[in-house]
Amino acid sequence: MRSINFETIFVVQFPHYKHRIAVSISNELFSTSKGFSFQCDKSARIVMNFGDMEASFRIQDFLNFRRFINKIDIQSKIFDLSDDSDYEFIEAPQLNIYQKLTLCELIQLRELVNGTHFAIELNSLLHELLYQESELV
Repeated sequence: MRSINFETIFVVQFPHYKHRIAVSISNELFSTSKGFSFQCDKSARIVMNFGDMEASFRIQDFLNFRRFINKIDIQSKIFDLSDDSDYEFIEAPQLNIYQKLTLCELIQLRELVNGTHFAIELNSLLHELLYQESELV
């Protein structure tokens, strides 16, 4: 039986990230060209890497962070010509997140957060259906 080095798999799949994290591929939730997220079974947390930001969320913290990110009115910022609307400060002190993002980065972060949420919901639904099926058999 061949041994698999998960760190090597991670580095091959995400060569542009400076962090080297050993991640089981089965725990990956979502990835884009700018970031990725995975579920850590050991700590029951969602870990998200986006650029220089690395955050570890409990599920409730993740849902609150998602709500916060989705409440930002990107459309009004796009049409606002002032320099203040070119950036958005993302702060989540309880998670130690303090980032100044451009609008493009904010859109990319929103894609990562919403994709991660979709993967969690899909996994929950599949888990529920599979265990419901096994009880019926």
